[in-house]
Amino acid sequence: MATTRNQKHQPLSGMNAANISISGILLGLLLVVPTMVLVWQLRLGFNKKLGIAVLRMLVQLGFVAVYLKYIFLLNNPFVNVAYVLVMVLIAAFSAIRTSNLAIKKLWFPTFICMLLPTLLTLLYFNWAIVQLDNIFQAELLIPVAGLMLGNTLKSNIVSLKTFFNQARKENKTYQYLLATGATRQEASRPFVKEAVRTAMAPNLATMATVGLVSLPGVMTGQILGGSDPMLAVKYQIMVMIIIFFNSLLSNLLQLYTAVHKGFNKSDQLDKGILK
Repeated sequence: MATTRNQKHQPLSGMNAANISISGILLGLLLVVPTMVLVWQLRLGFNKKLGIAVLRMLVQLGFVAVYLKYIFLLNNPFVNVAYVLVMVLIAAFSAIRTSNLAIKKLWFPTFICMLLPTLLTLLYFNWAIVQLDNIFQAELLIPVAGLMLGNTLKSNIVSLKTFFNQARKENKTYQYLLATGATRQEASRPFVKEAVRTAMAPNLATMATVGLVSLPGVMTGQILGGSDPMLAVKYQIMVMIIIFFNSLLSNLLQLYTAVHKGFNKSDQLDKGILK
């Protein structure tokens, strides 16, 4: 565990994480077989995608397990930050591609809109909340960045899709507001509000029901790893707070960019930005 200015985190006495053997992994993967049989019987049509997804998951996480081990041992601040930058870059491309928007026009603004909140929140988490001696410590910097980016990616996709769908569906309302003297920012504000509400709704629902409906990933992972449940709860609470803050800030920046880049000089929706 990472060393903080207050203490070293120690596993709960008497608890050890249960190892999963190769045979256990193979037995677990056997569950894919009845899953694919059900998909085939019901003619759901995504067995090929399921097979590719499982294969990619195995390969990608296998590589992650290998290179993260060496990154953690190296624990070089420049390498750690570079790794986070690569994660943000991939997330930015994925957000634009999944939202069916023009990558050339939006990938760099999206990269900045995801990078700045992530770095700000991440370093604040390590310095002020966990109080690490080394705020660039790989063991926390990279996993927490991954947690934040995964949630921010999902919310950014929802906010972008909602914004441009609203801009197309409510174009008459937008034109009316322009005609009455509203600026582009004022006329598109209802679309921005709807996009933010829609994107942040799952985060709000998760925060309101955590511990009742489900035990979230950070908490479960720490408990399985042998940590004190109270420590796991503390981490989970703080992680959910920073995820919500990071997602909201990133979404607001992303939508500001969408208002700026998504319309032409005549304040009309730029069809070239939509695929």
